[in-house]
Amino acid sequence: MWTDRQTKSRGAQALPTDWRDQPVDPDLEENLGYELIAWEKINVVDDPDQVIFLPDSEEQLRDDAFIVSSESAVCDLTDKR
Repeated sequence: MWTDRQTKSRGAQALPTDWRDQPVDPDLEENLGYELIAWEKINVVDDPDQVIFLPDSEEQLRDDAFIVSSESAVCDLTDKR
């Protein structure tokens, strides 16, 4: 169970920093350590509400990296700020 003072859950290690000290709008790469990559959105011909996302990286395609989603579940996060 979490409380407002806890920085770890049962069996987990302590968080590396206090979350209250993090920026409100963090940079995904610099602050959060994400590696941003380009994905291509492909519309499914047989089902207009379904889309497939494929990474631009050949290596990731060989690792079976892809996303299948309904069009209604996809949004641009910059519009949600």
